[in-house]
Amino acid sequence: MATLQHMKSIARWTLAVTVGLWMAMPVQAQQGLVRIGAEDDWAPFSSVKDGKPHGMAVELVQAIFAEAGIPLELVPLPYARCMEDAKRGRLAGCFDTLPDAELRKDYLFHAQPLFVDELWILGRSASKASNLKTADLSGKRVIVTHGYTYGDVFERKADMVRVTAPHDINALRMLVAERGEFAVVYRRITQHLERGSAQELRGKFKRVGKLEDAALYLSFSRQYPQAESLVQRFNEAHTRLRKNDSLQKIEKRWN
Repeated sequence: MATLQHMKSIARWTLAVTVGLWMAMPVQAQQGLVRIGAEDDWAPFSSVKDGKPHGMAVELVQAIFAEAGIPLELVPLPYARCMEDAKRGRLAGCFDTLPDAELRKDYLFHAQPLFVDELWILGRSASKASNLKTADLSGKRVIVTHGYTYGDVFERKADMVRVTAPHDINALRMLVAERGEFAVVYRRITQHLERGSAQELRGKFKRVGKLEDAALYLSFSRQYPQAESLVQRFNEAHTRLRKNDSLQKIEKRWN
């Protein structure tokens, strides 16, 4: 039979081991936090303002996680770094993503889009083109933004010349400077830039067509612990908020 002193020693050792294991766990695991990467330079969807994630997609993600009762930490990062950290399981996910066949190999996607936006085909103001679609871009020099995907139909199109811009605003400037015949830029992005940092370009380009509407998602890491359960809880909360129009009200404020 163990003595009382021996039992106290065992209890102290057990407590010390437990505390040691707890201290060794990542902070987010201790607190039940889910860490999601938020693109830091894609206003008005997701950017950084006063050091914090800001934008329409940020508000949508925050609302869904709050509805699901899941503590959330948003980590602002450049999109490429954000996606890489999610791919390797260092983050639970990253937004905003337009999924294609390649991305689905490394990420899980929720059932409904986080939001949908138009992908505009832009031409210079003097362009005679109108009502263009992806099929009409054969043989054309088309300006796209580095690191972005534009859906399976566009990505499979091999008979156009892609001209890469480092940022959406550069795509607009390159279009006006005749570096390409057309540029592909999201509707809300175009309008946001016209109201702000690209005001000097207003009237120098116009919409001449559009690709298929882009359905944007949060990319969940396949390497993150219990990722499928996390996606399921996200889906359930997302569905409830779509049914009661909460998410639509957020989107309306950003239109």
